[in-house]
Amino acid sequence: MKTEWVPTNDYYRRILDAADEQARRQLYLKLLVQPWQPMMTMMPHPAGEQPGDALAGARAWKWLLPDQMDEMVALLDELERANAWTVGSEALAEAAARFDGLAHKIPFDGLSGWLVLGDPARFTPSERGYTGATDWTQPRFISQFWEPNADNLPRLPGLVAHEMHHLLRLRAFPWGLNTSVADYIVIEGTAESFAAALYGEERIWLSLTSFEPGALETAHQMIAEGLGKTGFDVIRAYIFGDAPAEQSGLRPLGGMPAYGGYAVGYQVVQAFLKRSGTSIEEATFLPASEIIAGSKFFD
Repeated sequence: MKTEWVPTNDYYRRILDAADEQARRQLYLKLLVQPWQPMMTMMPHPAGEQPGDALAGARAWKWLLPDQMDEMVALLDELERANAWTVGSEALAEAAARFDGLAHKIPFDGLSGWLVLGDPARFTPSERGYTGATDWTQPRFISQFWEPNADNLPRLPGLVAHEMHHLLRLRAFPWGLNTSVADYIVIEGTAESFAAALYGEERIWLSLTSFEPGALETAHQMIAEGLGKTGFDVIRAYIFGDAPAEQSGLRPLGGMPAYGGYAVGYQVVQAFLKRSGTSIEEATFLPASEIIAGSKFFD
């Protein structure tokens, strides 16, 4: 499988070097927004959005905007000092190579990764300074940083592996109206287990490695009762937990710890892998029902 790590650091440098504000805006739209426009139009946007705002998608995704030059320079410099574009490229190639023997199960022969700059003023501390997202329209994903630090920068390879894995599983089991809480926890659990298999549990998402046992048990019980529930906003509330769900305009469940669905999904998949001896690459293409039953996690 061919991989491409898009040179977005060069894009940002070109934007910063543009002659004036209008030129910066046009380059920003051309290089960063237009390629992602099909996906941006599919995502919910904040209330109060101005009609015809060409930057609406970038605002909704909390990207640094072309007029935020000082913030852009500082964040770009920090990520380049950390060699983030090389690290991301190498991680993507390594993650893709793990599926060389399963190419017949993958409906594309190439994928790409993007590293973009987020606006720290518009994120919450619970998000730990970095996140990722996959494209529903083509095989590519975004890694996004807004507060790089000694805790999250070493986790960039794990983030890349996680998002790349989503591209594979979501082609094997496409998202639909019947996608359930059970499906969603396995989507996240297999992605994070793949990251752990490549880079160790110390490199997976910070919000999982710091999850308290009591909170995990609460999430375990609530998800056990909701495994069959469907509906995009409903299942997201189970995955993200009360506080992040409310911040995203969703109705909180009442008692679900932040990112409880991620934590439970990871534990479910880890239990399945240990009990079955299945590799995470093979588990990528197994139904959620089989993984959950084999894990015995809810028995």
